[in-house]
Amino acid sequence: MKALLDLWRASRPELARLWPCLGVVGLFCACDTPAIKLSKQAHYKPSNIYCMSPALDPEFRRVAILPMTTLQPTEAFQAGVDSLQPLLHAELEKAKRFEMIVVTPEQLQNWTGQRVWRADEQLPPDFFDRLREETGCQGVLFDQLTRYQPYQPVAVGWKLTLVSNKEHQIYWAADEVFDAGDDGVANAARSYESGHVITQSPIPDPNAILSSPSRFGQFTLHELLTTMPQR
Repeated sequence: MKALLDLWRASRPELARLWPCLGVVGLFCACDTPAIKLSKQAHYKPSNIYCMSPALDPEFRRVAILPMTTLQPTEAFQAGVDSLQPLLHAELEKAKRFEMIVVTPEQLQNWTGQRVWRADEQLPPDFFDRLREETGCQGVLFDQLTRYQPYQPVAVGWKLTLVSNKEHQIYWAADEVFDAGDDGVANAARSYESGHVITQSPIPDPNAILSSPSRFGQFTLHELLTTMPQR
């Protein structure tokens, strides 16, 4: 069976040319006071996104969430997985696009022979059939952490791919790196912090999210998952 990346390239040649450039939304700026003011000057929007359709098929209701993979097998990346994998599941739950079936590495090993799989690997011929039999899912989400820099400037990169179990089509894919050193990204993160994160501090620090890998990672996931097809 062909790798998913080859299938996608064949079906979407005009978009596939962009994929090698991928690792594969906020109008805000900071101000001198803790309050966040909108600005038309700092605009950031994830751009390395593919979406087959604006809405999911009505029958596409259950998705198997695979164990997170990393760009490299390092301790730093593993720390990123430990910190951000639970946040991915939490943000997917908030997005309410589908019912999640979280697959453990042990389950995936028993069903497919490997503990983790990437979307661009050569998958076993019965990969999707076996997952459908075991989980009752109509789709599979491959998730890879492509960058994890927990020190300032914090940076987090994602490669997320949602695939139909039946046709093996890519419904949605995102390949994006968020770098807090970029002004547009930083301002979008500050705005997310002010609107989504509850703090006990009487004077919230709008820059706190820029020094917290977990909160910044939560922001990145929120930004990407809002680009998924709607239910």
